[in-house]
Amino acid sequence: MIIAAGLSPAWQQILEVNSLQTGEVNRCQSAQWTSSGKVINVGIAVRHLGTPCETIFPAGGFARELIAAEMEQLGVSCRVLPQQTPTRVCTTILDRSTNQTTELVENAQPVTEAELAEFRSEYLRHLKSAQVVVLTGSLPAGTPSTFYRDLLIETHCPVILDARGPELEAALGEEPFLVKPNHEELERTLMTKLPDTDSLIQGMQEINGRGATWVVISQGKDTLWATSREHVYRFTPATAEVVNPIACGDSLAAGIAVGVHRGKPVPEAIRWGMAAAADNLTQLLPARLCEKRMQAFFDQIEVEQIA
Repeated sequence: MIIAAGLSPAWQQILEVNSLQTGEVNRCQSAQWTSSGKVINVGIAVRHLGTPCETIFPAGGFARELIAAEMEQLGVSCRVLPQQTPTRVCTTILDRSTNQTTELVENAQPVTEAELAEFRSEYLRHLKSAQVVVLTGSLPAGTPSTFYRDLLIETHCPVILDARGPELEAALGEEPFLVKPNHEELERTLMTKLPDTDSLIQGMQEINGRGATWVVISQGKDTLWATSREHVYRFTPATAEVVNPIACGDSLAAGIAVGVHRGKPVPEAIRWGMAAAADNLTQLLPARLCEKRMQAFFDQIEVEQIA
């Protein structure tokens, strides 16, 4: 089983417009509502890849019942823990004339100490059945930056950690199996600019030296890099039609987790994650993956070990 766990779910509105005009009235050609946020996207993606998964997150307000109902409809096993404050609402605007995506992101509301304790208890209750864990998403304001580290201390299976800054820094000493900050998040964690490929790889291997077995940096349609202490891999992504880029990073994490769960070597698991991201890109609703479609993308992805 895979556990997907995080504190920052969202209720997501996706709007398609022919041409976004700021400061003007924009009429939408379509509008969709769906469960989202990193933790939910990972859980949905893993479910669509046919791997048992338990998705653990808090939710509150009107969105809680809507999220729970959709997750049940999708067949995603989850623990939707009660939260006093309402779950955030985020909006994605897809401009079809430019293929640009505009995101209006509400920050997650604070979680109480009691709610954090209940989350930890629920996580530990399911942990004994897990072969892979994905810890993902930003920590709400007031959550200790050591929150992910404290969960890692209790976890004795591979952990994929999608975090940044202080929470990533705090977790590295517990040797997460794989971390996947983006380029900007890596710079923020290292508190330095990484303007070229050589400095990027050096920064990634600094994170390896601090404890992460693998570091993955994706850059959309451009090269994906993966490093361990000893090795550097360069991946060339597949070409995919852009419909909605939301949750591509989460689909990448989910695909890697499924690959690791299936016993694939890490470079092959990363290719599977990249195929998941490419497939997600072609769908309007996030993380609705299909293995048959993914296989075609997987076959396009090139990998080269350069060190």
